[in-house]
Amino acid sequence: MPRPERSPARATRAALAAVAALLLFAGCGGEDPEPSAAPPLPAGHAGVASPSGAAAAFNPCDAVDADAVSAALGSPLRLERGTTTNVRCSLLPAEEGKPTFELSYLWFDDGLAAAWETMDVPAGRVRTPRIPGADDARVVVNESAEAYAVSAFLQNGTLIQTVNALALAPYDGPRVDRAVETLLTQLSAGRHGT
Repeated sequence: MPRPERSPARATRAALAAVAALLLFAGCGGEDPEPSAAPPLPAGHAGVASPSGAAAAFNPCDAVDADAVSAALGSPLRLERGTTTNVRCSLLPAEEGKPTFELSYLWFDDGLAAAWETMDVPAGRVRTPRIPGADDARVVVNESAEAYAVSAFLQNGTLIQTVNALALAPYDGPRVDRAVETLLTQLSAGRHGT
């Protein structure tokens, strides 16, 4: 059954809510002092989080080259890593109003395809880019006059990493897409799940 059309303002609110929900799903950037603890599974999923997750905590920023992402975006970004007790991985704009990127991860035995079936994936264009070394990758783009939101998922073994990007108008969607794919490529090269 096709989804109903949305107004641009409603689509923007939905995109922002989806990004927030996906960050929650992936356990990113909260106040959780235990970054290695696996966050809750998608609602209704019968699988289990990987028991190896607690022993395999890391920061996705370890694989990120901010200069390469800045070059793809055409705008300078700075890396924000958080602390050892509150791991965070963000690429923040050097100039106010430019795109921002949040990265996170989850250990999940059943893989991205199984998680995808149970997630409330935001409405938008979905594509499956080919990322070297990845088992699966999916990108959801939600575009309106006010904002361009991207939620990207990358699977390497039992590791699912996410990239959430938000660009407010005026934005350059193709550049945001290139920056997201650059991040996915870096993350895949830097960390393969077990």
